[in-house]
Amino acid sequence: MSEVLTDLVAVLTGGGAGGEGVAGGGWSAAQLIGFCGTVGGMLWPFFRSRTGMLLVQLVPCLCFAVHYALVGAPTASALNGLAALQVVAALAIGARPAFRLVYLAILPVIAAVMAFTWTGLPSVFAAGGMALISLARYQTRVAPFRGIMLVALPCWFVHNSLVGSVPAMISDVTGIAVNAWMLLRGTGLTPPSPTPMPPAAAAMPPAAGEAKLS
Repeated sequence: MSEVLTDLVAVLTGGGAGGEGVAGGGWSAAQLIGFCGTVGGMLWPFFRSRTGMLLVQLVPCLCFAVHYALVGAPTASALNGLAALQVVAALAIGARPAFRLVYLAILPVIAAVMAFTWTGLPSVFAAGGMALISLARYQTRVAPFRGIMLVALPCWFVHNSLVGSVPAMISDVTGIAVNAWMLLRGTGLTPPSPTPMPPAAAAMPPAAGEAKLS
């Protein structure tokens, strides 16, 4: 953990993770692309609609696919490339329920990718996180989507700490915090609006000749 914190300080001060910056003390290409993915990863939880969240998730999927390839995390790189295709399939689920079969056909590929790019524990946590995110994207309601993402993102955080990806860890922490906050405040939940009660009828004066109680 101390090494991760050291890398974080180095990146934020322009030295690059592990001191691998470009000439002049700038960030490496891997870190620059990773932080582009971080921006997308930080923004998508703020969207209230499922479609909006999925569209913004395309940015971190593509950026982190390149970022992980550059930092030597092949399982995560391949799974993020697969995730981009999955997002497109998940978008179709909302409009065409019959498209669920196409989406589900992608799921067995996760295990095949993990086996083909096996690097030990990082591969386990990347595949576990991807499987849970797949389950989240399969949901057509926002609240279950966010709830399952809260379980998936810690898996990715462990993976990213193992491979030393500071941009991805920042994205994970932001996603966990914002999704938890949005769920707690009820954003994304769409309960039926309560039927307004009619105003109380004004007290009617006693009819003529009616006895008045004293």
